[in-house]
Amino acid sequence: MPSIVSFAIDQFHQGEDQQWLSHLIVDHIISEEPLEIWLKVLSPEAMPASLLLTLMRTPGDDLNLVTGWLYTSGIIESLASIYSINHTGQGRLKNTTTNQILVTLVAGAVVDITQQQRQEYVNSACGVCGQQSIEQLLSRLERVRATSTQVASPLSLSTVTQIAAKLFTQQPLFQQTGGNHGVALFDTQQNIIDVREDVGRHNALDKLIGANAQTLLHDNTVTETAPMGVILSGRVGFEMIQKAAMANIRYVLAFGAPSSLAIELALETDIALLGFIKNRGFNIYCNLQLLRP
Repeated sequence: MPSIVSFAIDQFHQGEDQQWLSHLIVDHIISEEPLEIWLKVLSPEAMPASLLLTLMRTPGDDLNLVTGWLYTSGIIESLASIYSINHTGQGRLKNTTTNQILVTLVAGAVVDITQQQRQEYVNSACGVCGQQSIEQLLSRLERVRATSTQVASPLSLSTVTQIAAKLFTQQPLFQQTGGNHGVALFDTQQNIIDVREDVGRHNALDKLIGANAQTLLHDNTVTETAPMGVILSGRVGFEMIQKAAMANIRYVLAFGAPSSLAIELALETDIALLGFIKNRGFNIYCNLQLLRP
């Protein structure tokens, strides 16, 4: 399934005489499709898979999306719980991926889906939909914070806008459609390590975490090229800080505004939160001590 679809549309504009003029153009639109996540645990009884939930996302990077979501939402305790993860079901066309993912967990895996509020679907703007309580997420964070990675050196103020500029140059879907979000992971040298895109802000972050899970979740070695933070194309809600904290990310930079709860959680989890990044400035909402001139 494509990440971009094309539509013939009528584009209007006003001429010099204030009359409306129109012409037919082909517009590139970011794709949004449902993705079913099915879950089963290996057992001698060969228990059947059950539908966990359906979420909306931009097709592509599905396996990383689901891996990141399973961990950051607290469904699994560690990546070692996953035996396999793959597309399943019948595709619309031959040799195409499907809108179904089957996650098979190892025998004895600790998973408690009863704590998830069952919904028909989770839309692409929903970050913590399906979670029964914020307290459940925060209790999980307490265990993660005990092993969080320390940064080698504080982030330099002078490099913030440079990092932000790099995100725009590495968003091919956005450059074609202008209708999706992007998230970039950067290292201690302020180099962009990876960029992921999706119609949903939190989906893009889950894809990024899933794709870099081995480094973010298991490698606590502080090096000059170790992951340091993320830059977000949009606003920052509670769920974005929660996901960042779960993945040992110490800096969250954003072009948009944070919510009050996002600031409170960033303060509690020692994450430096910056917002409203523009060409010549930005706001620092908490943990100024993690930055240097």
